[in-house]
Amino acid sequence: MDIQSASMNMAQANVREEAAIRVGAMGLDAMKAQSAALTKLMESAPVVNDPNRGRNVDLIA
Repeated sequence: MDIQSASMNMAQANVREEAAIRVGAMGLDAMKAQSAALTKLMESAPVVNDPNRGRNVDLIA
């Protein structure tokens, strides 16, 4: 293998690695945004203080 083809292969590997890192970072950013939205939604949910709520299930619907 000559130097030129080895250099091309290394450059292509570097580009693929950089692309994979950027795609991973985009996915991480999306997950952070989703978790922040879920946290906000959970914090805005009303708190139910009735101890009897949720004990019975109507099986004949």
